[in-house]
Amino acid sequence: MTSSSPSALCLLPSAFSIQSVVQIEVDNYLAIQSEDTARYEIDSVDDIFGKLYRVWGGEKGINLLGTFYQNLDGFWISQPCNTTQRSEWATDTKAVNAILAA
Repeated sequence: MTSSSPSALCLLPSAFSIQSVVQIEVDNYLAIQSEDTARYEIDSVDDIFGKLYRVWGGEKGINLLGTFYQNLDGFWISQPCNTTQRSEWATDTKAVNAILAA
């Protein structure tokens, strides 16, 4: 090993640590936001590409909060209502939490 190899290896754990901390912070934020909107329902409709899931909720009755689906790569795509922003998630729970937090 050369003298530059150990210092290069030291950079990898810190990069992974920063990514882990950021992911934990995002998960905590989404969990806190979803607690505020604890009352919601999910249903689905069949589409030619698969199922489209709808998240319903709100304080004054049932309102459409957003939709999500699983793409061909296995990721869950969420889109809150009144926005064109689509986000990609590893799990359906994270997709729902993103809609509830919007």
